[in-house]
Amino acid sequence: MRHTLSAIARMILCAAGFVMSIYGSVQLNALKSPGFRELLHESSFWVAAVGGLMTAIAFEAMRRAQVPAAPAPQPAEPVAPVAPVAPGTPVAPDEPTKDERDERPADQADKLSLVEVVGLAAGGVIGSGWLLAVPALHESLGEAALLGWAAGGVLMLTIAVVMVEFGLISQRTGGLLFHPHDAFGPLVVIILAASLWISYAINPAAQAAAAVNGLAEIVPALAGDGGLTGTGSTLAVLVTAAIIAFVLLPRRLVLRTNAALTLLKIAIPVVFVVCLALAVPAPLTGPGPAAGPTSTGVLSALITSGVIYAYIGFQAPLDVTGEVRGGRREVARRVRWAVYGTVVGSFLLYSALQLVYAEHMAGSGAEHGTSYARLTDAATLAGAPLDWLVVLVRIAAILAPIGSGIVFTYALSREVYALSAERYVPSGLHEPRASRLPGRTGDSFWLILLVNLVLALVVLVAVGGDWQALAVLNTIPILILYAVTCVVLAVRSDLLGTGAQRLLPLAAYAAFVAIALVVNESAWDRVWKGVAVIGWGSLVLLVLPWLHHLRVPGLGWYDAKNHGARLVSRDPANRPFVVLALYLVALTLLSAVRHRIDDDSVWSVWSLRALVMIVASGAFVLLVGAGRRYLRQTRLTTTRP
Repeated sequence: MRHTLSAIARMILCAAGFVMSIYGSVQLNALKSPGFRELLHESSFWVAAVGGLMTAIAFEAMRRAQVPAAPAPQPAEPVAPVAPVAPGTPVAPDEPTKDERDERPADQADKLSLVEVVGLAAGGVIGSGWLLAVPALHESLGEAALLGWAAGGVLMLTIAVVMVEFGLISQRTGGLLFHPHDAFGPLVVIILAASLWISYAINPAAQAAAAVNGLAEIVPALAGDGGLTGTGSTLAVLVTAAIIAFVLLPRRLVLRTNAALTLLKIAIPVVFVVCLALAVPAPLTGPGPAAGPTSTGVLSALITSGVIYAYIGFQAPLDVTGEVRGGRREVARRVRWAVYGTVVGSFLLYSALQLVYAEHMAGSGAEHGTSYARLTDAATLAGAPLDWLVVLVRIAAILAPIGSGIVFTYALSREVYALSAERYVPSGLHEPRASRLPGRTGDSFWLILLVNLVLALVVLVAVGGDWQALAVLNTIPILILYAVTCVVLAVRSDLLGTGAQRLLPLAAYAAFVAIALVVNESAWDRVWKGVAVIGWGSLVLLVLPWLHHLRVPGLGWYDAKNHGARLVSRDPANRPFVVLALYLVALTLLSAVRHRIDDDSVWSVWSLRALVMIVASGAFVLLVGAGRRYLRQTRLTTTRP
């Protein structure tokens, strides 16, 4: 425990120093040619200087912690004679120590049980989405808000079926990225790795901002009309660091704690729904039911109001399929129960919350977008007030986002570890000294978590703790990852079995087109920001290895494979990459056209939707063809299990 706490302290010191350096540098750039004396009087200069010093000290401490101490000479011990063993006699393995039993994941007993797999799936979904999306969806769609949850639920269930059934073919940790690698080659994986890494790394920051927003109902100084205050943003930074540092604890403790948190996160909204469903609402004081929306409003609200954000996270078991306990059939059963049960259960829970929210909001006298706590002001159950529900809601508003952030952090560490093993990112993230804390025999991925922490904190500082902005940056990239995974299933349809599995390519096509429609109907500022984040992330993953290949000073440590060199050759991986990149550009341009259309007539709206469906269908066919051509040219052979 002492080593763990010491490593956490070093990580926090390094991340805080890095963020201070960036913040101070940004503030100094706004100054116009300051003199030396003026510079000394600027607080930003000292923030950047102290941040740089903190980062240097933390890195030096980490480096020294990895230097193994010289073993002390031990006196020679007599060797006991080894008795001969008769053929066929079982040999008992060496008895592991308690620490080894706790840390070693290779043994079946240390792999994920059904409860822990469900905890990852449900824990990833039940986070801040239900707290913030239900009020936002009511404000956007009124009493037709259930249409939003139904549309999002059908889309997510279709995607889940495609991803689960194909993901179970290999049952491999990191399969969300390495199935596309088999089908399209490394260049497409660059785009998907950027999407997954950014989306997963931002999630803890978004959940931390949501948790601080929940705490702001008790401490109003943490948030205002414009979002989190300076104090609230600072607290969000600390919560983000705490979420990521928690995953450094022993693996079994993290999983069991997450399972307990998930149970609590489900129990609180269920109790809230049951009590408000049985309660008597106050007399109607509002203007009455809101008018039902058009289909444009439903599709637009899926991302804008946070519906998709509330559903994502079910794929967490697919990130760690290789760690699930049991044989192939047992793993498949556990993953199916976890993922399908989570998607269906979350739809039922969100719909019930939406119903009681709509029923009691008008009676509470509150405006659109109010918190759940206000709904209990005038409602009574058996003549008794429901003020005590406020305590439960506030507990959930803090714990639920934190639990979801833990799930995404845990899953991302495994994905980045697999990426490092294949050298999509520096191999140093895969080495034992970077994945194990001193005194630990199991992988804790401390260096990966440190990198993720820095990325999350930089984004959190850049958006000023704005939950809506963080949710968008989290949603668009993950939808693109879902879409490409659907294409992968169609490319590798030869691996599917008979019967119902043969219908999966049709479901994959439907999900791919539906994702395109949802993205197109979203607000323009959300679409271009999400695609821009994917583009910048992909550019970084392509350019840094190229600079390392050119021996640019300071990048000797970035020894990832230079996949960018494939772009200037006749590599078979080029075509899928170009098709996907052009499709993302076309999707962004169509979203811009949707934003520019002044005519909201049914003809204009459906004409653009038809164009989006045509473009998405063409991209799907081209990607499937490019993937199958890649398989033929690379002579990839895969034995179907």
